[in-house]
Amino acid sequence: MTLGYTSKGSGQRSVLCVTGLGGHADFWSELGDSLADEFRVISFDQRGCGANIAVEGRHTLDEIAADALAILDDAGIDRTIVIGHSMGGVITQGLLIDHPERFEAGVLSGTFCVFDWYMMAVGDLRQQLLDGGGARGWGQLSALLAMPAGDVADPAYDLRGRLERITPRMPDAVMMKRMQAPYGFDRRDALRQLALPVMVIGASDDLLAPIYQSRMIADLVPDAQLEIVDGGHFFPKTRPDLYREKIGGFVRSLGPLAVSAERK
Repeated sequence: MTLGYTSKGSGQRSVLCVTGLGGHADFWSELGDSLADEFRVISFDQRGCGANIAVEGRHTLDEIAADALAILDDAGIDRTIVIGHSMGGVITQGLLIDHPERFEAGVLSGTFCVFDWYMMAVGDLRQQLLDGGGARGWGQLSALLAMPAGDVADPAYDLRGRLERITPRMPDAVMMKRMQAPYGFDRRDALRQLALPVMVIGASDDLLAPIYQSRMIADLVPDAQLEIVDGGHFFPKTRPDLYREKIGGFVRSLGPLAVSAERK
């Protein structure tokens, strides 16, 4: 089965965008628009989310990765650049490591390579709030963690507006399964063997995927490019111009294709 997905733009190269815990493809709308004049940009709502909200699933990392590969097959794309943010970056690591023949390069954005004690402490707290207080309280805590208070006056954050506008975008049971998906994740050893071009981009003030994780990934992946910005966990949204500049610069630096990345 292939999930519904969005394809915009055209070009010899393509870019697959993989969303994080929120699961909705609209996270990539601005970046996709900025790349669509040169690339074919593929994004998708994950199972239980958005256009695919009625699609049942186990909501595991492997399942989401398999859905991404099925979408590439349906779109006729043999090889692509993949960009993943947060849990989408975790899924992207799996795609690059387990299916390197399908990818030219990858961007690991605001993500982590091991679900360590810190990640578990934050994850446990968020799960407890979701279980006891429902999606709205969970969403407010998540927004506060994603938007560092040191920049609360920055209009790009709009933290107050985010807190007021929080509405559930998926059933609580789906969110709980999705939150459990990265527990036990650890690809540190495998990242050392990755032989594809990789850019790692993280925010110095990210509390959900702390910058030490981005530094660790960049140290593990041979010849990885590390970019450090600010803007909290949602830096693709709070620093959109800088994010587009960094991502666009990387994907455009890859040079001409050796072989066609799209099936005829």
